Amino acid sequence: MAVSRKQKEDVVATLTQDLGEAGSVILTDFTGVNVQTMTELRSQMRENNVNFTIVKNTLLRRVFSDIEVKDDEGIYAMMEGPTALAYAADEVLPIKIIKKFAKDHKGLPRVKGGFVAGETYEAGKLMRLADIPSRDELIAKFMGSARSPLQGFVSVSSGIIKKFFYAVNAIRESKEN
Repeated sequence: MAVSRKQKEDVVATLTQDLGEAGSVILTDFTGVNVQTMTELRSQMRENNVNFTIVKNTLLRRVFSDIEVKDDEGIYAMMEGPTALAYAADEVLPIKIIKKFAKDHKGLPRVKGGFVAGETYEAGKLMRLADIPSRDELIAKFMGSARSPLQGFVSVSSGIIKKFFYAVNAIRESKEN
């Protein structure tokens, strides 16, 4: 069934708004992914608040033009063959999900490339980006590191205070005797 011009315009308008607000957009090739596997991937994406959609390359080029995506690393050249998009406000989450899913499913879907925080990346760079801990993990590690010296300081200073009170108590007891 042919898609009407109005439907295409609606798709472009929706994607232009969504991708303009997204922290990252990952282009994937889903060739060889069966329906059951695709449904599983969509479910994982939905659980993590990541949008996953299949879009025609011509419409995607128009959307990228509208949101002024720079073709630094040849993102327009990446739009060959079937293309599915994974995008979210989180910069790293979509590629992390895709990398883990592809590892569990014989390398499918294959990452073509994408852009993160306005910068275009080819597939290899995106895969390395997936290894970076999430923002929440980094904050937790930082807080743990920052808390450790403070706990040490509190422990040492409480020890000094305890020793002072022991000494005062010992002096008081010696004067009583």
